[in-house]
Amino acid sequence: MQLSSGQCERLERRAQQDRLERERAGHQPGHPEIDRRALALTRLAVARIDGNPRLVQVGLDNIERWTRQNGGYLSPAHAEWKALIEQHPWQQLRRILLEDSDEGQRLRSSHPFKGIITPEERTRVYAARGP
Repeated sequence: MQLSSGQCERLERRAQQDRLERERAGHQPGHPEIDRRALALTRLAVARIDGNPRLVQVGLDNIERWTRQNGGYLSPAHAEWKALIEQHPWQQLRRILLEDSDEGQRLRSSHPFKGIITPEERTRVYAARGP
């Protein structure tokens, strides 16, 4: 399921406003910028899953594939996400992904919901947020 053009436009406007505010404040890219970009990308994935909660399965499928690709090794971060997905409903996972805290940022940095947004959406987030 694709986001509607209106949803994409609102997310892009929000990203552009964030970027302009940072530029006015003399922001220099670094880890905080990477974290903000990760949050913007995660918001897109969350919006997509909100529209089709069955997409949560993508996270488990990714973890399974990555484990196979790593010779059966399940990283601690992916083990944590596997347990979260298996033990909690989407609305709780959603709160975890969007939580404005160090813990939320930590979990966003390793979430398994890769591939839910399109390359074009990803490119737009990067363009709106700068290098």
